[in-house]
Parts: sequence; structure tokens; C-alpha cells
Amino acid sequence: MSKQTKEKLIEAAIVLFSQNNIETLSVQKINETAGVANKSALYYHFKSKWGLVEAALDHVMQPYVTESLALLNSIHPDHVQVADVVDALMKPMVKILLQENGIHYIKFFSKTISAGDEGRRIVANTLVPISNKAVQLLQRALPDAEPDAVSLKVLFTFNIILNVISDIGLEHFWPTKVKDHRLLGKYLKDYIEGGINFKINEIYK
Repeated sequence: MSKQTKEKLIEAAIVLFSQNNIETLSVQKINETAGVANKSALYYHFKSKWGLVEAALDHVMQPYVTESLALLNSIHPDHVQVADVVDALMKPMVKILLQENGIHYIKFFSKTISAGDEGRRIVANTLVPISNKAVQLLQRALPDAEPDAVSLKVLFTFNIILNVISDIGLEHFWPTKVKDHRLLGKYLKDYIEGGINFKINEIYK
């Protein structure tokens, strides 16, 4: 079976998974959307529907992982700023959004996280290389912070970026005059930086 068939199935899956429940979406619907007549094509290329999810997520996220890691690796370990780490996590995600079908890519990524433990496992495995590097750098920037706290804040950062970007447009119905996406991005970055820099009060330890 052709490489073109495989690519058609991946592209169809991304759009469909971004709009529907991954666990209940039928293989037949995926085949129909991809224009694939052979009913066994999905199983031939991906073994299962979750195999297709994993391949589609890799297709969506590998450019993000590559670019984010490149930005993180360009940060000098002796001059780490929280803002630079946040930039390295945010900018490649925004770049995905600006691509054709970018909103489907982001929503698919978000849907995978909410698709039970299997989806979370796939997403976590995808993000581990970025997370490890980000935590390593943030510990240099925040030497007094506990490693577990830094790791969780990186996890929260991924969640915040994904949820905000996948909900783009909500600001038009919100009681604010700020509509410029560049300014919204600045506020988002400030919000994330504040959360990373925030120290938990002793009463919660």
C-alpha cells in the first residue's frame, strides 16, 4: 500500500480527532474522510486506531519538539532566564497554529490529552525530551526551587499554552478590549512566567 495512503489517513485522522471523541470515532469514518477504499489500510499501516493516533501525533508534534529543543539548547546554562525558557515552549506552538490546518493540529493534540490514559501516555512520551531540558534550565534559573515543583510547573505550562491556543477566539466574547493576538501572547507569557517564578508559601509545605 502506498505512502500516499498512509499520509491521507494521518491527515484525515488529525482533522477528525480534533473535532470528535478519539475513543468512539469509527475506523470507517476515518477511511471515508481519507478517501481510502481499502478497509484494512489503517490496520496495515498502523496496526490499530491508537497506532494511527500515535503516528498522527508524531506528525503534528515532531516539528514542535525539534524546534523547541533547538531553542532550549541555544540557551547558555550560565545565563538562563525564565522568559527564554517560556519562549522556547511557546513560540513553536504558535508557529504550528499559523500553519494551514494549524488549529486542527492544536485541537487534536489537546484532544489526545483528554482521551484517557492511553492518550496521556502518548503525549507525555512526546514531550519528555522538551520537559527534561526545560526543567534542567529552570533549575539553573531558580536554584532554590524544588525539582518536583519545577517539573510540575513545566507540565502546567504545556497545559496552559495548549488550552489557550486551542480556545483562540474566546477573547472576542470576553469582557476585555484586548483583541490583538500579539498582546494576548504577551499577557499569556507574563502569566506563565509569573506562575514559574511564584514560590509556594511555607504554610503549604
